[in-house]
Amino acid sequence: MADQGAATAALRFSAGEAGVPADPDAWLLERSRQGDVQAFETLFRKYQGYVYNISVGMLGNGEDAADVTQETFLRIHRGLCRFRGESTFTTWLYRVAVNLCITELRRRSRRRFQVLEEVHQPYGECALHEEHGPSPDEAILREEDRRSVHAALNLLSPDYRAIMVLRHFQQLPYEEIAAVLGLTLSQVKTRLFRARRMFKDRYRAIAREPHVLRAD
Repeated sequence: MADQGAATAALRFSAGEAGVPADPDAWLLERSRQGDVQAFETLFRKYQGYVYNISVGMLGNGEDAADVTQETFLRIHRGLCRFRGESTFTTWLYRVAVNLCITELRRRSRRRFQVLEEVHQPYGECALHEEHGPSPDEAILREEDRRSVHAALNLLSPDYRAIMVLRHFQQLPYEEIAAVLGLTLSQVKTRLFRARRMFKDRYRAIAREPHVLRAD
């Protein structure tokens, strides 16, 4: 039935209506569908940072990333009535963000030859995952390293950028990456392998030193 997905989503949040919702995102999404502005603002505050990090990782530019973040949530809001709960809210959200980034990258490439630009790093989350806080000297080196990381990403194709950002910036599991990008698990692993290999080549050329991505 056409409303089966919506009914499933309703079941996920209704179980907790007497107290804490069983699935807070589904509950907030349903409230948003019913016109609850505060519910949608809660979703926005919760996920705007994640969407921004995806966007700045793919676009390498804070201003463009902010524009894509705003447009992503505008499209999500306009599409609330069409969302049937066939995926999680985050899968839908990230898919919209990634597609907007890919559209922007392709628009850039059509407009001009993409010149490597200096990348600024407004959020620490946009670096590849690191285990320990750096010393001041290390911080300087790591800032340079982050610039090299983003510069190397800027030399990848949009599809390769997307999978690198989702895996290494957002640390999404393979299953969710597959859902966001519309790929099979096998395709995710193959594309990620190729993207990592290409990234390493680009990074070494920029940083002039070996660099190996953290193994899974």
